[in-house]
Amino acid sequence: MKRLSLKVAAVVVTLLIVITMTVSVSYAWITLSKSPVVSGAQVVIAGGTTILLAPDLVGNAEVNGETVRVHYPGTFTDHLDISSYASYGYLGDLAGISPVSTSDGIHWIIPTYSYSTGGLNPYSAFEVDETLQYANRTEASSANYIYLDFWVVSPGSEYKLRVSMDTKSKEGSSLAELPGVVRDDSTLSGYALEELSGLAASVARVGFLVSESHAQEEDMLTYMRSADYDSRYQKLKGVYQEPGVYSDPNAANRFTIYEPNGTLHVNPELTGGEYVITSPLRYDESTGEIRETDVRSILTVQNRSYWKLTENERLIDQMFQTGVSGVNIESPEDAFSRFYDRYLQWQLQPYLTAGSFFQRTATLYELAVNNRVSAEMVAESVSVAGATDDVYITMLERNTPQRIRMFIWLEGQDPDCRTLTAESRNFVLNLELAGAN
Repeated sequence: MKRLSLKVAAVVVTLLIVITMTVSVSYAWITLSKSPVVSGAQVVIAGGTTILLAPDLVGNAEVNGETVRVHYPGTFTDHLDISSYASYGYLGDLAGISPVSTSDGIHWIIPTYSYSTGGLNPYSAFEVDETLQYANRTEASSANYIYLDFWVVSPGSEYKLRVSMDTKSKEGSSLAELPGVVRDDSTLSGYALEELSGLAASVARVGFLVSESHAQEEDMLTYMRSADYDSRYQKLKGVYQEPGVYSDPNAANRFTIYEPNGTLHVNPELTGGEYVITSPLRYDESTGEIRETDVRSILTVQNRSYWKLTENERLIDQMFQTGVSGVNIESPEDAFSRFYDRYLQWQLQPYLTAGSFFQRTATLYELAVNNRVSAEMVAESVSVAGATDDVYITMLERNTPQRIRMFIWLEGQDPDCRTLTAESRNFVLNLELAGAN
């Protein structure tokens, strides 16, 4: 994995999410306020010449007189703007996301609360979502998480795909809260970017579900008849459940969890720079039991990322004043749009410093005392790299398009998901996926 500094492929995803959160009780998972929203979804994926990317296109096909849903890739390129495809239009209409928990990307554990006390019920009373019931909701709910599908192909060779960053440029995968705009009479513009709490960034997770099953004949035939068909690709991989349908219990799935800010904490009982092990919830289908589980074998952890700093302030604060100076601004919302939409055009990566990945997730667990690795131990005894050696998303098969399902959620089991904070928050996600043979 030392060769990851010479990346052969990169995938960059930028997604703006507005989350409104409040707290039910001090020891419980955070719950949503009555009117959360998601707006301004900006998703851009860029690849290289070795790994190519395509949007997931959805259609219908007739099979034995019945209509079935099919999935197939669009045109494979080195650059993919998801917002330009109608199949991803739902991203702009979603309600706010709220805490859930999962350890497999199939069973989503939904918290429930006591009617009498308002406190969190025991795990045995939690709800299990197996049909994507709480995914991509457009109305406020007690739980909500996001998913989207895209295609990856390696025309030249087999590659293990990992979440990564560039250790030299300090760019790549990162998740950071996006500063909103507030009024500030001390500035020439009358506006400024707000300070950030880090709550959303500290509990957010990204998951990758990979199906090893070959797509159905109808998917391949639809692809072959499409204008996007590439004759090099004679089979497709990746079969996933549709909303409202249970997942195939015999499916060959692989799930990977990306924890983007492992050393960022807002819980006052925790210390910045330390790593605290999170044990997501698992549903046992054979017993019906919900319990905490160890995910070290599927977890990739990154140090915290942050906005680049100059001597006195964040670089993005300087850019904001430049971007709105000499312009008639009518409101904070107007300033937000003029700066991010028009001036920066959502090109945010130059202003972010991505944290390094812990080279081996297993090392974090081996060093943990009472599930905590001190900041000193993290700094002195845990090696970092551009990606995690002992965890990868999937092995790409040469000339075989692979559909990947990506999830975004707030992990309710994260110890930072118990802080007494109520706020509306944006965050921006950049993803870089590197392939190594």
